[in-house]
Amino acid sequence: MKKYIVVIWLSLVMGLVSCDNYLDVVPKGEAVLNSTDDYLGLIEAANPKFSMTSFWYMANEVTYYKKAELESYLYPMYSIGFFWDESVDRYNYMVDGDIAELYSDCYSRIASYNVVVEHMNDAEGPDTDKKLGIAQAKIMRAYNYFFLVNTFAKPYKKETAATDMGIIIHKKFDLESESKQYTVKEVYEFIEQDIEEALADLPEQALNSYRPTKGFGYALQAKVRLYKGEIDLALESGLNALKSSYHKLWDMNEMYNEALATYPFLPTMPSMWMTAAKLEDSNPEHLLYQFGHTNTDPYPQYARKEMLDLYDKNNDLRYITCWGYYMPPRPTAETGAIMFGSTNVKWNPGGMRLSEVYLMIAECYARKDDKDNAMKYLNDLYRNRVFPGTAELTAADADEAFKLVREERKRELVLTYNGFFDMRRFCTEFNETLTKTYVNEAGETKTYSLRPDSPLLVWPFPQQAMETSNLVQNTK
Repeated sequence: MKKYIVVIWLSLVMGLVSCDNYLDVVPKGEAVLNSTDDYLGLIEAANPKFSMTSFWYMANEVTYYKKAELESYLYPMYSIGFFWDESVDRYNYMVDGDIAELYSDCYSRIASYNVVVEHMNDAEGPDTDKKLGIAQAKIMRAYNYFFLVNTFAKPYKKETAATDMGIIIHKKFDLESESKQYTVKEVYEFIEQDIEEALADLPEQALNSYRPTKGFGYALQAKVRLYKGEIDLALESGLNALKSSYHKLWDMNEMYNEALATYPFLPTMPSMWMTAAKLEDSNPEHLLYQFGHTNTDPYPQYARKEMLDLYDKNNDLRYITCWGYYMPPRPTAETGAIMFGSTNVKWNPGGMRLSEVYLMIAECYARKDDKDNAMKYLNDLYRNRVFPGTAELTAADADEAFKLVREERKRELVLTYNGFFDMRRFCTEFNETLTKTYVNEAGETKTYSLRPDSPLLVWPFPQQAMETSNLVQNTK
């Protein structure tokens, strides 16, 4: 077999490419990619970090533990998002921070995946490894582009997607190529092509949860189709994802009983849930595990009371084991705000869990006016999250089923990227204006609104990206 050696800078291998067109790459060393094992390792070496705390403030999921600092804009992006403040140009703050970091991390990973897609067929090793590596690189490239287009461009809208400006796409690893910004429609087409080409060669079970499986591939395809409004196709993909022989829902009752066997005093000492509650990153609930800013995210984030009130606080194990309601309230925070208190629960903020597939299927059925199937899949998930004997969710018609699906998405997918992404797509589709109230330090009750055409629903490109490419800014 022909020996083909690709030499790339170690900074790329370590995921340090700092902007969309691969500039500012510092040659700190060299890494030789020769075997299929080398390329498979490059896929895993891509840093699985999706920094997104600002999403949670925008989606009205969290509050800061010091109201005075939130109101003084000590951390501007958190405050702008929390107060839905359109008066501030966020671009001025897009120098660093979580969303600027998210942008560079996604493009860094894409650069690695491009190397694999382009050159793995020339590596030394079995053809099965080559097919596997290319498929996993393509599906991960699609996922990162999906993340980028749903952060830095308008939500997909069939009527305008062909003219709405999207993001830069790099189809190959080329330091000399000129950056090109594609429309939202073109970005989605590229994502769908990558998914379609990857599906056949994705494994039923990957080496670990940081590498994508066939179940993840179908779940991502369902998600992309759902965001495009292709309900029948999204349902087909979602049902295909459930055919996985490996992935299964996390049974929180099983976790609860195991913890109780180890710590029989838990009912009288609920603070022990900090360590007793566990969801490993290897759990087959994870279709793909990708963490947030750190591997302990979302700890220690404080949820707003209106978010927490969505839970059945007596029976919902997500609330009982994860939210740390037993901890003393912070007098400097909003009344009723409590902290996510489980350091051993790998919440998977940046990846996908099988629970989301059930929610997507339930949503599709509700949209198809099939209330019974919508509630079936919704309750299949719900039963794994509440104590045995808890009353199941019920709906009188498909509209009510759809409402329940949206509420369950908020509970199950809180402190992931889905809260913000859902806000974008539902506001756009249903022309929804959101409102919320906040009691400030002075004791005044303030009301804030978010319009469906608000520029806040699209993040501005970071300053470095604007300075090193020919991007047209999408928002302020």
